[in-house]
Amino acid sequence: MLSEEVSIQLRLKKTYIQVKRNSGELTYGGDQGFFKGAAPGSVDAKKNAMGCGVIAFCDLLLYLGNGNPDMVTAENRSYVNRVNKEEDYIAYYNGIYKFLGGVSMKSGISGIRLAMCFNRLSRREKWGLRSRWGISDRKLYKRMEEMLSKDLPVILCIPMMVLKKDKKDELAFYVKKNGRMEKACTVSAHYVMVTGMIERNGEAFLEISSWGKKYYVNWNEYEDMIQTHFLGNILGNILYIRQKRK
Repeated sequence: MLSEEVSIQLRLKKTYIQVKRNSGELTYGGDQGFFKGAAPGSVDAKKNAMGCGVIAFCDLLLYLGNGNPDMVTAENRSYVNRVNKEEDYIAYYNGIYKFLGGVSMKSGISGIRLAMCFNRLSRREKWGLRSRWGISDRKLYKRMEEMLSKDLPVILCIPMMVLKKDKKDELAFYVKKNGRMEKACTVSAHYVMVTGMIERNGEAFLEISSWGKKYYVNWNEYEDMIQTHFLGNILGNILYIRQKRK
């Protein structure tokens, strides 16, 4: 565990997405757990199990539209510039779920499809932005810095473990507690949103939103995961957004 010594910080400029749960708690980003308790085999059960990529895309469009009328679309118009109630966010999610074409119960949604749908929306709205999936793992950290410095949230995928021998390998999520980073859980095959980057005692951490909460990922641990597992640096990657080249 590391002490609370932070030397470098880079974060999104605006307040990140908040949703008011039915309990009254404010989230840090959307949560696929809003569909928890759905009937087994139902579409909502699929959203709870495999809907993390849709959540990330939902939050991306909300963040881009907040305070920026040029990036308000038919999909996010009723939900930007406000703290949405849980039921309102669910309605918004369902619209984006349809726009993306749903998800697979086996593998969720691919990063390539997220990129294609973002580019379709960008062309329609004439944003002048272009996204792609699958950049070199050696460029990931710098690309995240680049996007955050331009106030663009970063959709990051923690890769699925393809080989049977790797199925138990997962990435740790940390929380700040009593001035230290403490392990909260471990995950694989999961999309998160990177909202910031910090350096603590010489180690880089990504500040992320997942399940409506703020966590941290140790960059060295993530890099090791994608470089040492089959297809890790393809499945584990980012939605890289930049200005479209003329």
